[in-house]
Amino acid sequence: MTNSKRRGRLQQYYIHFTVQILKTYRMPTAFNNPPPTPSLLLTFFLLLSIMCPQGANAESTTSVSLPTTSIMVANKKTIYLIRHAESEENRRIAALSRTFQSLKKFSFPKTSDISTSTELLNVSAQVDSNVSEIGANQIAHMGEKLRKEKFVELSGIDLVVHSPLLRARQTSEGMLGCMTASSSDDTAEEKKVDTVSKVIETALVLEKTPAEWTPMYYSGFLKRISDFESWLGKQPEETIAIVGHSQFFKAMLGLDYKFGNCEVWKVDFDVTSSQKSEIKETLASSTTTEDNSEDNNPSSGNAPPSASSSSSSSSCWSNLEKLHACEIESSPKTV
Repeated sequence: MTNSKRRGRLQQYYIHFTVQILKTYRMPTAFNNPPPTPSLLLTFFLLLSIMCPQGANAESTTSVSLPTTSIMVANKKTIYLIRHAESEENRRIAALSRTFQSLKKFSFPKTSDISTSTELLNVSAQVDSNVSEIGANQIAHMGEKLRKEKFVELSGIDLVVHSPLLRARQTSEGMLGCMTASSSDDTAEEKKVDTVSKVIETALVLEKTPAEWTPMYYSGFLKRISDFESWLGKQPEETIAIVGHSQFFKAMLGLDYKFGNCEVWKVDFDVTSSQKSEIKETLASSTTTEDNSEDNNPSSGNAPPSASSSSSSSSCWSNLEKLHACEIESSPKTV
């Protein structure tokens, strides 16, 4: 065996030996491990001296890359986005749309549409409404379809995230078999399929609130999207399913259309780009604060940001693809 081959073989042993030491004595469990023995340290430094010879022959050593470990977070994640099933709010808005269309055509709207439209006057009932009868059928249909295809298992989904709103919780449970325990209902226990490591409920993916539609609070909506992207990038799981809302997904991805009820989409999430965007937003926020303190212009801070600055979608998200559409249509908005 030549010197270069022998040195390359020793280098591989050295790399393996180093990784084992780091795993044993550099990880958080090190507090439970005894310190390395003198003989272990002597062997380590002996290998180190062999691997780093002095002189011209040092340039001929073979390059070997360090193996990856389980604690490293992947630069890209595979994300599955699912919009909730049709809700009672969706049903009422569709009825209101049909009512206005009838009036525009100088025809009298259906009595049922007028009656359903008036239910929108109860604003609090719209914010967290249950799924409609059509929505329940959509969940049952798509849930059976995904189970037959073993969607969750074969996709490798190991984290499910859903909105706290009822329609999202019901959709997550029915389509993915996963839902967190309810803080308001003791009977609603956590449900999770065996292949999923954990289920998380977060208010970061709530639907766009009535206040966030106004110019004054729109920046808060964008900030919430940015915070969610930052949180998503810090999760160790690489394949994640998110059950949420149309306006949130639309703004986050920078789209000009909304997902249909119970549709399943797949998209790549670039963790590195998200972190860079977070740094840029922090610097921009700091600069804006300084500028406003020097020149307080009341007309400069209330307008919604442009599409290019509304989110980091252009850099964080890519390869958007629709995987499944629901064959059961939602309530029509046209007459």
